[in-house]
Order: sequence, then C-alpha cells, then structure tokens
Amino acid sequence: LAKVASTYFLQMLHQTENFPSVILRLFLTYGPGQDMQRFLPQTIRGCLEDKPFPTSSGEQLRDFCHVDDTITAIMHALDASKVEGEVFNIATGKPITIREMIQKVCKITGYGNPQYGHLPYRPGENMALYANISKAKKFLHWEPAITLDEGLKKTIDWYTKDHV
Repeated sequence: LAKVASTYFLQMLHQTENFPSVILRLFLTYGPGQDMQRFLPQTIRGCLEDKPFPTSSGEQLRDFCHVDDTITAIMHALDASKVEGEVFNIATGKPITIREMIQKVCKITGYGNPQYGHLPYRPGENMALYANISKAKKFLHWEPAITLDEGLKKTIDWYTKDHV
C-alpha cells in the first residue's frame, strides 16, 4: 500500500509541480551481501550446511533480478531523457518457481536437503509476481545482462567465501 501511495504521490508532484521523478519497481533484487533473513541467502545457507531445511511447496512464481542489473537500470533511469513521471518495472521478465530456484541452488552447491511443503504459504500470498519489462527496454534502453544461473553462481560464490 505504501509503494502504491508513494508512486501516486510522486506522479502527482511531477504533474502539478514538474517534480523530476522516475519510479522504478524493483522485483526481487538478489546478489552478494543480501541480508541473511531473505529467501535466497537462507536457501544458500541451508544447502551449504547440507541439513534438512523447511520450505513451502514452492509453487510461487517470482522474478529475480541480479543486483548488478538493478544498478545498471538505475543508472539508465538517471541518464534517460523524457522519462520523468514514468513507472518502470526492473526485473528479468522471466518467472521461475521458488521450487526451481531452490533446485538450482542445490545443483550449483552440490548440496541441499529442502523439505518441500513443511512451511505454509503466507496468508494472502501472491502466487504469481513477475514483471513485464518492455517499457524499461524501450525507454530506458535497458535489459538484464546477467543470466539467472550466472547470478546465482556469483551470489553463492560470495556466500561461500567466509560470509555464511
């Protein structure tokens, strides 16, 4: 609700006061240094410890965007002309299930014992949350460059170097 209110407020300021704002909707930015309470670092830790760890059934669709691509998108938004007052989705536009993400981490680390279905879905959980990034491609001249497998490898490598 706060994100929607902020978006409308900034758009209103742009329209009435010519306030120079660009709204970027970031979809699940991940990468090195992410807080250990987040989904991906917890999954990486669970796999590296090679102990059973609880997960939901993992049917949720999500759109994970590597932090380097997010930073590049922000830089493009700062440099782009005639985008003030606009809203852009910053993501890959490629949904993946939570279960598939866990399986990828298990494969890359060579470990993991996820216990699918041991955690319930959150009340009111959005089961499909992914983005259409065509507007960002067109107006910001941006699109993600880091594949999910490459981004996961970089992230897992970071966490295995004294960060877990």
